[in-house]
Amino acid sequence: MKNIKRISCIILVIALTAPYTGSMHHAQANISTINTTNTTEEQTTITSPLPTPNAPDAMTPNPPQTADHFNNFKYSDDYEPGQFSDVGRTQWYSQYVEDAYNYGLIRGRTTNQFSPGGLLTIGEAVTLAARLRSIYHTGKAEFAETAPYYEAYAEYAIQHGIINGQMNYVTPINRAQFAGLMYNALPPEAYPAINAIPDYAINDVIPGSEHSAAIYALYRAGILSGSDQYGTFYPNQHITRAEVSTVLVRVLHPASRISIKLPDWIPAEVIYQRSVDAVVTIETFNAASRSIRTGSGFFITANGHVITALHVLDNAESATVTLLNGEVYPVLGVLASSEEFNVALLSVDAADRSFNFLNIADSSLIEIGNTLYSLGSPLNYTNTISEGVISHTSRELDDQTLIMFTAPISFGSGGSPILNTRGQVICIASLSYTSGQNLNLGIPSNHISALTPGKAINLSEFQENR
Repeated sequence: MKNIKRISCIILVIALTAPYTGSMHHAQANISTINTTNTTEEQTTITSPLPTPNAPDAMTPNPPQTADHFNNFKYSDDYEPGQFSDVGRTQWYSQYVEDAYNYGLIRGRTTNQFSPGGLLTIGEAVTLAARLRSIYHTGKAEFAETAPYYEAYAEYAIQHGIINGQMNYVTPINRAQFAGLMYNALPPEAYPAINAIPDYAINDVIPGSEHSAAIYALYRAGILSGSDQYGTFYPNQHITRAEVSTVLVRVLHPASRISIKLPDWIPAEVIYQRSVDAVVTIETFNAASRSIRTGSGFFITANGHVITALHVLDNAESATVTLLNGEVYPVLGVLASSEEFNVALLSVDAADRSFNFLNIADSSLIEIGNTLYSLGSPLNYTNTISEGVISHTSRELDDQTLIMFTAPISFGSGGSPILNTRGQVICIASLSYTSGQNLNLGIPSNHISALTPGKAINLSEFQENR
């Protein structure tokens, strides 16, 4: 390949949010609360995958049609003004806490403390989901008292498809898990779409990932809205009681659901801040432990799976990855690779360390002219971001179909991510024409998604089998 040098690339994408100011004094009677029988956690409440709404001007209430089943959820006026000293009237969640309390589903941790930042366990969340389903369909929630308290609820949840099997009920639930429980608790017709949210519009939730169908359905139904002005969901973060209150109210009272529009872009500086520590420098070594070359790569899982261009590993007997903070980790081996598409998935020896990682976009959705960002280590200048556009979506070279883009890259960028304006990976920097300016080529991200991880093969054995 004359006048072509091997390198690497990335791309990014975005989303939005908002709160609720109405109350439900027009509603009715009472619904039994979820109480745990253990002594360490007083009342069961539920934290949701809903991030803090903080862009109130972005959305307005837009109620869908209310099914008769929602009349089974009764409302009271039990909440007293100032009842919880830690729920101020100016807090975004105060009305949600009041209404969730009046629905009888959430109480305080103590008589005067709600603990809005407190977390919910999986057992508490399953208990709540089971009760929601039962009340929605029958108007009541009659469950046997068991020890532990969640046993009867868990059996019911398994029987009715809310969960697929037993879980670790005493651990905190994360946002994605909670979204899955809420969506599975009620039938799909309880969540009619009021928002047009395309696939990949939630910048950190990739279609096909765990619980993604539930998360997108709840965004479209106006129940979830995001934790910032970009609609970021943070699926792996734990959920707070304040957020749970918000989700519960929007689930039980469709008129409180909100209209949202997620943005198509995130500012480059925000993308950089969110992504830079997921990008690594890869150094390879020969059998004598002498350095051969450096390239770039990026984490695609929290437990240390790294994507890079396969050519970065040429002749390597061992390798390390260096993080933004200077930490160095040995590469355990290759989990999957494709000679045809010049891509490799590596495993890093990271013990129990959790890494920031990048989400993978669908490269078939890109268009000529889309803005993108390259993030890597050109010429060993680490953590460098550059902007460009997609100049062609399908350039043919040596039987490969590659993405051509203009974001500048240099030696050392090979294996780095090319991001769209939501911060999602659309390609991997691979090649650059030396006889032209900003004529760069990347491996489409769909080739990453096509890799099937296997057992890690150390680099020495991997080279023998190539």
